Amino acid sequence: MNRLHFPSRKVIFAFVLIFVLTNLLVYVPSVQAQSQRRPGLIEKIKRFFFGIRPGGTPTGRKRGGAVRDRCPNVVQPLTALVPATDEGFPYVEQTIAKYPTFWFYIPYWSSYQRDAEFVLIDEKEDDVYYATFPLKQEPGIVSLQLPKIMLPLQSGKKYRWVFSVICNPDNRSADATVNGWVERIPVSPNLSNQLQAASPREEVLVYTDAKLWYEALTTLAELQRTNPQNQEIQTDWANLLQILDLSETVPQTWTTYFLPNPSRRERGTAKYNSIVNI
Repeated sequence: MNRLHFPSRKVIFAFVLIFVLTNLLVYVPSVQAQSQRRPGLIEKIKRFFFGIRPGGTPTGRKRGGAVRDRCPNVVQPLTALVPATDEGFPYVEQTIAKYPTFWFYIPYWSSYQRDAEFVLIDEKEDDVYYATFPLKQEPGIVSLQLPKIMLPLQSGKKYRWVFSVICNPDNRSADATVNGWVERIPVSPNLSNQLQAASPREEVLVYTDAKLWYEALTTLAELQRTNPQNQEIQTDWANLLQILDLSETVPQTWTTYFLPNPSRRERGTAKYNSIVNI
């Protein structure tokens, strides 16, 4: 009678060990890939609001409260679309643009017939740009584009910007005002190469990694406008507005103002009243 020969314990153990090691080799790279997955756009944008920034954090004001004014009470105040500390102080945002685009939320209706004022001031407290213009849009987001006739921002220089809604022309201390800082920096060769190789969607990530808020915001806004059917882009834009503390009722679209040629401003109390409570 023939005997049945069963594998020895050593052989069984060897097969089990091979099986376990094979599965580990498949599992570990999968875990590593998940742990090394690059953060999404919104996670990167949140980094603008934390930590030490290259430009620093001078005194400024992200939200505009108008006191003793003739502007109506609003739920969502005049707001600058810039990162700020928990105390509401905007960071010095760097830009590589000669003429950066500035973004705000304006809560007032055009029927109130208010004018707005935008001023750029250099480190010597001299006006680089000054202009007033009528507000013609309904409550919502606006972008301000500087005229190319003015001198471009100088690389390595910081500028203070002040945006005001003139609630009472006879009492400029009643303006609803927000203000902050921008610093133009040179384009590094590495950044230039990345931008040349990037798609429009990838450009937003490149600008975000480089901590260039104005470029990241403007590029994402244009993508949101030109890709209304792209749910990922639309979601990123909505999440960005939420990060900026804008309510869900704020329209997703915006109005662009091409600012007029610069004009001269009367020196005196008007300049400093327009930036009260900085």
